[in-house]
Amino acid sequence: MASQSNEARTASEASAASREAPDEGGSRSTSRHYRRAQRDRGAETRAQLVEAALDVFGRLGFEGATTREIAKAAGANLAAIVYHFGSKEALHLAVAEHVAIKIRDAVGAGLTAAADPAAAASPEAARAMLRRLIETYVDVLVGSNEAERWARFIVREQMQPSAAFDVIYQIMSGAVEVATRLVATALGTPESEETKLRVFTMFGQVIVFRVSQALVLRRMGWSEIGDRERAEIKRVITSNIEMTLATGARP
Repeated sequence: MASQSNEARTASEASAASREAPDEGGSRSTSRHYRRAQRDRGAETRAQLVEAALDVFGRLGFEGATTREIAKAAGANLAAIVYHFGSKEALHLAVAEHVAIKIRDAVGAGLTAAADPAAAASPEAARAMLRRLIETYVDVLVGSNEAERWARFIVREQMQPSAAFDVIYQIMSGAVEVATRLVATALGTPESEETKLRVFTMFGQVIVFRVSQALVLRRMGWSEIGDRERAEIKRVITSNIEMTLATGARP
């Protein structure tokens, strides 16, 4: 027999709790504990659905993914998606918010430091901070296995933007905006169209090692991107950035 879903277990435990609850003063305490347990299980189910949906949406896209498959991957009842999110579209947005929060948590400290006015106080300071910011993104996007799932979801949103892209855009555009300010300061130029394009090429050098990792591994003869490989990637990218800044700086 298939194992009980989270919801079925909750219902079973609810029945047991009502049978065992004291009739007198202890009933209120038991009821409070039970309600807390229900909330905890509900939060756990919601988190499992989001994680499962991240994987399924990333692999199959919004149209290809089915709520039945997502529920199965989460080990939850199909009705749990409606209960926790209301619709497939709302679940898709919840996944985008989950990805944005994860990325913000991972790069937040570095991005906050880079956004500080002191980071762009001089061309030298801007160059140093830009290197640190890009290295942070290498560590997060190339150093985290979880980032592979983020990347699949984000790439699909780039190719076929939906309402979820607006959520992703907020976190991505913040990093691009900060980096553009740093590059403009380092080059001694305004934040022009060319400056923005330079920034996209810099981030592109990082992203390629995630979205084209299979190609990179085979061509480089690597079995994985570990600490040594990641250090080499950082060295080459920061060297490329230095050359970009050197050739683009005002005389």
